Amino acid sequence: MACVVHALKTTDRSRLVELMVAALRAGELVVLPTETVYGLAMLPSHPTAGDRGRAMKGRGDVLPYTWHLARAQDAERLVPLVPAEVRRLVDRYWPGPLTVILPDGKGGSHGLRVPAHDFTREVIAACGEPLWMTSVNRHGEPPLGTATAIAQTFANEIAIVVDDGPSPLGIASTIVRQTGPRLEVLREGILTAEEVLHTAARLVLFVCTGNTCRSPLAAAWARELVGKALGVPPGDVLAHGLQFASAGTATMDGMPASDGSLAVGAECGLLLDRHQSQAVTAELLARSSFVYCLAQSHRRALLAEFPEVAAKVQLLRLDGLDIADPYGRDLNVYRRTRDEIRTMVQSRLRDWLP
Repeated sequence: MACVVHALKTTDRSRLVELMVAALRAGELVVLPTETVYGLAMLPSHPTAGDRGRAMKGRGDVLPYTWHLARAQDAERLVPLVPAEVRRLVDRYWPGPLTVILPDGKGGSHGLRVPAHDFTREVIAACGEPLWMTSVNRHGEPPLGTATAIAQTFANEIAIVVDDGPSPLGIASTIVRQTGPRLEVLREGILTAEEVLHTAARLVLFVCTGNTCRSPLAAAWARELVGKALGVPPGDVLAHGLQFASAGTATMDGMPASDGSLAVGAECGLLLDRHQSQAVTAELLARSSFVYCLAQSHRRALLAEFPEVAAKVQLLRLDGLDIADPYGRDLNVYRRTRDEIRTMVQSRLRDWLP
């Protein structure tokens, strides 16, 4: 068998799809372009294709393949449940350079991805089932980045290579695994761990006026108390799908927390020294799952400018009363405000935790 290279830009596209499907159904190994790196593709339903791919890679029976889908909805064929935080990720990044690993409901797991390459998705759809794909390389070597190098290296093992030039990204996908209630970023690609975790998490937003006194304390208390409830450090709360932020209805971006809030926060281990104020925006409110105002005036201001978010805006206090602004007062007033906010945040934990 001699490897055949087809240049996507100069080959009849529909005919090439037919050739690829026929080769895959015959159990051949083929190479398809993606936005990350070229992928060695196999048809999972063929009885020997997977073993041939493992032999070519030189990794024996331990090599897991990623299932490449034609569309996000096809994930339901492989896993019983796509958790809400993973759904937020795939809604934003699929098709794209993100692989998610989810339980298969049978004690194992599947890695899933929708590649951002139209032709490759056409081939997958024409096959009528997801494809197994992995990088094109021997075990321990870097992925090969060009169709020419692939054809020369694996001339007698691969049937067809579709050449679409250099991969746009040239780096493997970011891999995220759902483990119980926690998301783990196993490998960073073009998408960083921080970006992925922030996208996956539900955002809880606290709003006051200047975003220097009350709302920063509320966000810090929320991280602290949720961390205790989950039994994890506050910095690990994000990986459990919750993000806390604060903003102001009348502020300038980049202001530090007030001296009073800094002082009384530090007394309880709440470090606000890196806080920078930000104004409430339509984008921030749209991203938020919950919006808690510290006073009625904040709620009125939000609803006057952003009436479309009324369903998610409420007062932090369950009884609907204001939490008074301590700005310009002595530390005893700040301490009372800090402790009141803690109590109110504690009462809201059941809104956020599973």
